[in-house]
Amino acid sequence: MHEMSLMGGIFEVIDRILASHDVKKVLQVKIKVGELTNAEPDSLAMAFEAYSKDTLCEGAELIVERVPLRGCCRNCHYEFTVKTMYFLCPRCASTSIEVIQGEELLLESLEVE
Repeated sequence: MHEMSLMGGIFEVIDRILASHDVKKVLQVKIKVGELTNAEPDSLAMAFEAYSKDTLCEGAELIVERVPLRGCCRNCHYEFTVKTMYFLCPRCASTSIEVIQGEELLLESLEVE
């Protein structure tokens, strides 16, 4: 379950942020997760629960926002949502596609007390 290592990275960022602020409790953690991470929201929730135990994040609500996979054709510059793992431009049929969205794993926000 690679979600544990992904959540470990998220908690490294959370720990750095909390170390520089006087926070009593974290109420909500919002993350953005791109489709290409192959992270499952339920597995992320379990990893979050494990990492948050005995920390300021224990009991906090985890909000996972899925980020769709988008590409941009290097030939015709058409931007599109990638529907399958065949990276093919729907406009010109080029296979020269740049991923412009969907690889993210971002800590979007923390709501704290």
